[in-house]
Amino acid sequence: MKISVLSALAVCGLVSCSKDDGVVISDVLKVVPSKMLIEPNGFDVVTFTVEYDGIDVTDKSTVYMADGSVAGLTFATDVEGSYGFYAEYNGERSETVTIVATGSMPAIPEDPEPDNTAFVRRALMILFTSTDCSMCPYAISALHQLSLSPARNSYVLVECHSVARNDPAYYSGPLMSVYGSDVTPYVSADLDVNLAIVGGNPSIDAGMRNYWSLVNEAASSRPAQAGIAASSVLIGSTVSVSMSVKAAQTGEYKVAAWLLEDDIYGSQLNSGAAGNIDFNTHNDCLRYAQYTGSGRDADYTGVSLGTVNAGEEAGYTFSIPVEDGWDVDNCHLVLLVTAEDGGSFYVNNAAKCEIGGTVAYEYE
Repeated sequence: MKISVLSALAVCGLVSCSKDDGVVISDVLKVVPSKMLIEPNGFDVVTFTVEYDGIDVTDKSTVYMADGSVAGLTFATDVEGSYGFYAEYNGERSETVTIVATGSMPAIPEDPEPDNTAFVRRALMILFTSTDCSMCPYAISALHQLSLSPARNSYVLVECHSVARNDPAYYSGPLMSVYGSDVTPYVSADLDVNLAIVGGNPSIDAGMRNYWSLVNEAASSRPAQAGIAASSVLIGSTVSVSMSVKAAQTGEYKVAAWLLEDDIYGSQLNSGAAGNIDFNTHNDCLRYAQYTGSGRDADYTGVSLGTVNAGEEAGYTFSIPVEDGWDVDNCHLVLLVTAEDGGSFYVNNAAKCEIGGTVAYEYE
């Protein structure tokens, strides 16, 4: 079992991959919509342009819907829902972008301080865990203590149950493989190594102090370069998330939206080992996180917004499918903005958002 406070996410060494039909997915070919959110009234139109390595190649490209039908360069609909689009150019294919048609998406809150860029900074903390992990109750107890301390506003927690397939909160993606990579720049604390052993058991107090130290190190070593504002809505079995990022420093930024579920029951091994906590009820469990590539080459750094100038905003709309067996009433979102540093993208800021709720830019 390992706990990680992310000061960076892995940069995928994979620059392109192939679909089963032989078309190459390119990281430099992009279909660029004029907006990500439209009203389903039949006349609110989104217009597409296509860029290859920053050069406009719209007139030499074809834009398709996700089902493979030709979409053209404009799209409007009178049916609420999420619609995927991609472009093909010179034998290569872009990643799919999602346009959301809804009249019920709450507006992203207005910026309370338009001239301010001193954002609150939150680190992303990931607990790699499992119901079959005998040491995990000690880490959960330490995290519980941390949540009662002043540090509780300095991080966002994600529990990744990525070990045992019989775990009711099991996440099947390769997230743990990425963070086990030797080339991944992130701060980690292995429970067995970093917690002091007292009377044959790990010290919960030592664990809490260690985790607090890691949170402070992640937040202080890289100040907030961007803030996050967002709104979300449930449409059928799809959660749509509209994110806006405001830059404090000019640079390339990426965004990601992860879906988490609370109150998942699963009998925890060694549940009586530490603290007066219900270890059999699991919260902040990762259900969905978009990535590209596979295994140790998986890239969770998010969707690129390109270069965003200091003081300016850029946005993206995500569409997250809710699978059978997930209780959407117990789900919430973790929103991430990643920034480049030394050739790697790391989580510079994080925020939580309720489904059907909003998040405003938060300043110090």
